Amino acid sequence: LSLFGPPAARADRSAWEIVKYKGEDYVTTSSLQNFYRFQSYSSKGGNIFYRAPDLVMKARNGSQDLLINNTKFVLSNPVVSSGGKYLVSRMDLCKLIDPVLRPSYIKQASPFQTVIIDAGHGGIDTGSAGVYGNEKGHALRLAKILKEELEKRRFRVKMTRTGDQNISRAQRVAFANRVDNAIFVSLHFNNGGRSARGIETYALSPQGAESTQHGPRTSDNAKYNGNRNDSANIALATAIHASVIHRIKPIDRGIKRARWDVLTGINKPAILFEGGFLTNPSEAKLIANYAHLQRLANSIADGIVTYRKALQK
Repeated sequence: LSLFGPPAARADRSAWEIVKYKGEDYVTTSSLQNFYRFQSYSSKGGNIFYRAPDLVMKARNGSQDLLINNTKFVLSNPVVSSGGKYLVSRMDLCKLIDPVLRPSYIKQASPFQTVIIDAGHGGIDTGSAGVYGNEKGHALRLAKILKEELEKRRFRVKMTRTGDQNISRAQRVAFANRVDNAIFVSLHFNNGGRSARGIETYALSPQGAESTQHGPRTSDNAKYNGNRNDSANIALATAIHASVIHRIKPIDRGIKRARWDVLTGINKPAILFEGGFLTNPSEAKLIANYAHLQRLANSIADGIVTYRKALQK
């Protein structure tokens, strides 16, 4: 599985048709066809389609949802219509679409051999509660299985916790930042209503972009340490999320943006993965099943392999 690999794009971004919309830079959706050399582009009734031999990208006017090979992304800004043209924000193009389509162009992404696994919560911090156990326990079980799967694939693995320790988010970040040539994967399980279901994966919000889970805040304009890897973060999130969605076929809640503490201070590519809802009875029962965690770990590990290969193209 790989989302990466449309026809080779042009090297010069001047091919993008830039339009000002409410004081911000946007790019016409039609100009992306030539830049990325998609075989076809169409827009009808607010629906926008791009097609290449191994890739289909879909967007819709007024929506923040973007589908690439049926994997859902949540844009920082909705697609808009102005002057008879559909527009996508330049921020989303630079910080999401381009690194997903062209990961080998990511300047900050370096080869890596080590994966830092962060099992969320621990100790007195139980995380989300479910009838089949708390988040801290499920996250640690998944982390230990993932460690085995990554080692089979010849990665080195570091874990922020190996037992039921109470470790602060700042301590997790400090631990990770001491490890060179690595990526960071924080494992969690979700909390919501009984009907909430599905998988979602988070990368750090770019400077100036809102987080997916709330409206505008003053922190949106801050630049965090983790923003140095904006492009690598979204490419890593894509590889892992797509692998899980396509192999396990859960509800796809999308690749999203947030300023979680474990992402803001990190100095390497990093994501936070939510592996399902403990508050949903059927999903909680599935999460408590070892075989399901094994499939989940396999999918995450394969996604990490996909990300590493994509950097080398």
